[in-house]
Amino acid sequence: MNHGPTQWLLVSAALELLASCLLGYVMLVPMQPWAGKLREKWPKPRALMSVHLDLVMLALMQIAAGLGMKAIPGAHDPLVAGFLIGSGWLNVTPYAWRLVRVNAFVLGGSPLQIFASLTSLVSTVLLAGGWLLLLLGWL
Repeated sequence: MNHGPTQWLLVSAALELLASCLLGYVMLVPMQPWAGKLREKWPKPRALMSVHLDLVMLALMQIAAGLGMKAIPGAHDPLVAGFLIGSGWLNVTPYAWRLVRVNAFVLGGSPLQIFASLTSLVSTVLLAGGWLLLLLGWL
């Protein structure tokens, strides 16, 4: 059984789509008639929606990269897949940190906020680096 970079990208994308679907169910809980008290403590719908949509978008990017690798294989494909899979799971963290009131979009503040911001920065570098390596291999 050959588990190449294309397969790993597609599996990661499928897992991200599954996580997004499950989060969709979580988003429905506060809307239920029996969840009145829970609604006050639940994260804001907009914050949950950001995580939900980011998971979908990152999964679609991984699918596109995987299909591109299948069509035009390159020498850097394993590295590209690693970068894109890593960024696919890390890039959602700034939105997830918002759920616990940590602003990961600003590099400053408490040590936790700095950690969250650096994680976000790493994910952005991995994402851009993965696509840059992929494109350079195709040119």
